[in-house]
Amino acid sequence: MKKFLTFICLGGLLIAGDFEDNLKESIKNNFKQDIEVISSNSLKSISGIRLVLLKTIEGNTMPLYVSEDGKSFLAVSDFFYFDNNEDKELLLGKIDEIKAVNEAAKTKEFDKLFDNIPKEAGILLKSKNKTDSLLTIVTDPDCPYCRAELSRLREHLKSTNVRMIFAPVHDEKAFIKSALILEETKKMKDNEKIISVIEKYYQDIELDEKQMQTKTDVVHGAANAIFGSGLISGVPYLHSGKLK
Repeated sequence: MKKFLTFICLGGLLIAGDFEDNLKESIKNNFKQDIEVISSNSLKSISGIRLVLLKTIEGNTMPLYVSEDGKSFLAVSDFFYFDNNEDKELLLGKIDEIKAVNEAAKTKEFDKLFDNIPKEAGILLKSKNKTDSLLTIVTDPDCPYCRAELSRLREHLKSTNVRMIFAPVHDEKAFIKSALILEETKKMKDNEKIISVIEKYYQDIELDEKQMQTKTDVVHGAANAIFGSGLISGVPYLHSGKLK
């Protein structure tokens, strides 16, 4: 798609037809992409050019400058100047629209990922304030940045519910610590007691022989699902969503 976004198409073999047909055919012939035209607006600053918002078959939304016949187009960049304020506002509005659409699609992907993680692989802490907001934190007991994020947990809980999902990136000891946290807190309801258990293992501590025998299948499963999705590559990772 980068090639599609950065190159200029100057026509190609086009069949007779209107603006949208020509644009679709041009993109199809040159970039093997099927698109849907969402909106098309003529610019007042540049004669013969339209600002087009389109969507690809993969669901990506993007703006293009397109000739009036739909046979040539150019990717929109952040480097622009229009002497007509309406054109400027039009482009900025389309960029904001794209950001909103893409952010909604991204949020949907993350919600699906986290909703498919078994509940026993994470901990849900309810905020004392009545809210449906949910902050999901992907975390690792041996990650120094995760430990720093843990220090903000109580502050988060003042305004949102928090779901912690353990997906270590360190060695097996981090997986065992995660499994121990899940085991020791699974029947707890009090946030302070749960946080105390988490804090106990988010330190450089030695585990005894019995603890080292703790099964980590659930934690490994969560980590494999999260990092295998391609959406997350490191921890801590924070995602804002809604409690269902």
